[in-house]
Amino acid sequence: IYPDGILPSVAPAEVHAYTIPRYNCMWVELLVLHWQQSGDAALVRQLWPTLKQVLAALLGLQNEEGLLVHPPGRRFYIDWSATAQSDPHLVFNLHVVLALQIAAELANEFEPEMATIWQAAAGKLQQRCREGFVGNGRFHDDLAHTTHSQLGAALALLTGTATPEEADNLLNEIVARSLNERDEHEDGEMVLASPFMHHYIFEALGGNGRTQAILNIIKLRWGRWVRQGYPTTWENWNVDFPDGSQCHAFSAHPRYHLAKIFR
Repeated sequence: IYPDGILPSVAPAEVHAYTIPRYNCMWVELLVLHWQQSGDAALVRQLWPTLKQVLAALLGLQNEEGLLVHPPGRRFYIDWSATAQSDPHLVFNLHVVLALQIAAELANEFEPEMATIWQAAAGKLQQRCREGFVGNGRFHDDLAHTTHSQLGAALALLTGTATPEEADNLLNEIVARSLNERDEHEDGEMVLASPFMHHYIFEALGGNGRTQAILNIIKLRWGRWVRQGYPTTWENWNVDFPDGSQCHAFSAHPRYHLAKIFR
């Protein structure tokens, strides 16, 4: 862990500037998932100080308006998509909310007083997100309201930041964009998430009873690679950029979702 409390990214090089703060939230998700699947209390206790340090570091990134921004020297990365590319960003902020919420659930087992602290922090950040990013029935990616994305909407649903009254419209728009075969973004429409980030799309859909939509999206979007004879999943829907990967394990997450659906 770095002195500032952020976990380094693991890459085949000493590339400290490549460190992505939002991936720290995924580490929290994986720790909680490991506990849920294994009941390995010893590992959770061993990593508990790291968990507290990571969440404190993320919360320390608040600006004067109470929203989180990327620290100098760390990589600004949201998604390989047409989403807004400026801080503060809805996706980063709501992903930290999600990490706080699930860490609080874990804390109920290991340190209940931290559950109260993390739940309160998540609630405050949710309120700041609604004040800054919500307008005209949309969860916008930036404060200028230039884009709204599947990923932002999915995290709004997963964290309960979206109200029950907002949920159906968000879910319908998410599904419609994924089932539109066009990959390229057009101004004004919901930004399509990358294959990797569709994990959160599927989590939001599955958590709201849209299992058939998950299957339809997998059949359409992952099925194209099968139909074209590609043996592995791609980094993005198009990989025509210089280091684009046609063998990207992150994008193979539909196997996880299919296992959940058919277990």
